[in-house]
Amino acid sequence: MVSPSKYWQMQVLPIGEEVQLKKYREIGRAKEFFKIQFPYVNSKPTLSTEENKQVQSILWRMFHFGDDIYQRAIAGLCLRCYLSHRIVITCKTIPHIYNVSAENLFRYTDLLPFVLNDDGTALVVLDSEAKTQQIFNLHDGTTRAIAKGGEIFSVEILRKFNPNLGSNESLDNWATRLIRQNEDIKSFLWEFGLATPSDWGLLCKSIPRSLSNIFIAADHELIKVFQKVYQRDRIKTSQKGRCSEPTQSQLQEMLELLQQENITLASNELIYHLKRIAEILRQDWLYRKTGNIKTVPTELYDNFSNNYLPNPELPNYTDRDPEDIEFEKLQEICKGMFEKVLYQTVAEVIKQRIEDLGKSRGYKNFAHQFPEGLRLYYQENMSLSEIGKLWKIEWSKARRIFQLENFLVTVQYRNEEIFLDYLLKSLNQSRLTKITHQPDYLKNIAAEIREFGWNKTFKEAKAELLASKKQMKNSLFAQTIRIYLSDSSHAA
Repeated sequence: MVSPSKYWQMQVLPIGEEVQLKKYREIGRAKEFFKIQFPYVNSKPTLSTEENKQVQSILWRMFHFGDDIYQRAIAGLCLRCYLSHRIVITCKTIPHIYNVSAENLFRYTDLLPFVLNDDGTALVVLDSEAKTQQIFNLHDGTTRAIAKGGEIFSVEILRKFNPNLGSNESLDNWATRLIRQNEDIKSFLWEFGLATPSDWGLLCKSIPRSLSNIFIAADHELIKVFQKVYQRDRIKTSQKGRCSEPTQSQLQEMLELLQQENITLASNELIYHLKRIAEILRQDWLYRKTGNIKTVPTELYDNFSNNYLPNPELPNYTDRDPEDIEFEKLQEICKGMFEKVLYQTVAEVIKQRIEDLGKSRGYKNFAHQFPEGLRLYYQENMSLSEIGKLWKIEWSKARRIFQLENFLVTVQYRNEEIFLDYLLKSLNQSRLTKITHQPDYLKNIAAEIREFGWNKTFKEAKAELLASKKQMKNSLFAQTIRIYLSDSSHAA
């Protein structure tokens, strides 16, 4: 049973408040439109499943195929209101799926900013090919495409949903599936090692070339035998979805095949080694997806001796190569240069952004206001919506002027380039002679710079952009912007 009000009440992220506080916004034009289109259900406190399905079908057809663009936009707005409730419900279930409440890893409210990015103020339609979201201007009847990366997630759900397909999947189920498959949510979960493939799914994949030398010959035989037996049966039985535990008969067949290669194991030993290999594959998978890996402590507390002892799972310590020592020294040099280079990069990218805006036909009038806008955002802690109101422009236009995520990424990559440029110029004059002749070490330096910069400020800076509530921005990136803007104002 569904309340008709869900088609004109939108769940939105509150600004400047705790996200866990429920916040509804009643969309007047959606309510008026719904009452006119569905007078026979409007007075009912709840809709039956069949009535709700019929309402959705009519609104979906109007949104996709309506002759009047305004009606298309309002029909879509009603469905966007409905989907906002489904988004909140689905996000609430995700922590329970992975049983994270006991560990207090995250709350469902941490997921909302990734998918609940609609405030209901804009009228949105799709282009003629149903590929691009467009904002409809009610005053002059024009449309303009929403910039890539700024799409409304609920509209994406509607764009991809088709109730006429043979599967006859409901809008609720379709939305739930797309929410759980959202790339930002998946990346967020991966940071906690969640939502990764099962051990058996990982073992079915080809071993990355980067790991081929890590595994001993016996490990390769285990993987080969597992894939031969497990994948064969999975294909034969047309299994879909998450890989299940191997059966006893499958394990027995694997053991017999291993014996032919002079590898003798018990069933529990086989499971242990397969899971051990899978964990290595999982950490590699997570690293490629997120750039992070699970760390292992070098020392463990021993209750018997009441002291910390070396971790027995780690290899024995060996003296490092001279190249590694030089590499460590170079890392220290990089750390000392970071803030200086970041300041230079911020200055360069801001100036370039002002120049680009000045060349833009639609935004050249805002070029000289760009630094002030950054000050309002990073120093006065104003949101883009508040800046837009101050400048008397729509939020979407303010978003396109600032392109904050693109601005951050540009600074990040340009920062790496300037770093490398400094290093390449100084290497020939330094005592780090081995590194200058080792291309692999230069690659390692580039990777270290990227990782160091990410951990030093860019990770926090990105989190500030995605923050679900209004909060002060205190990353080194934000501080550097404020320092540069202050220096520029004094220089002027």
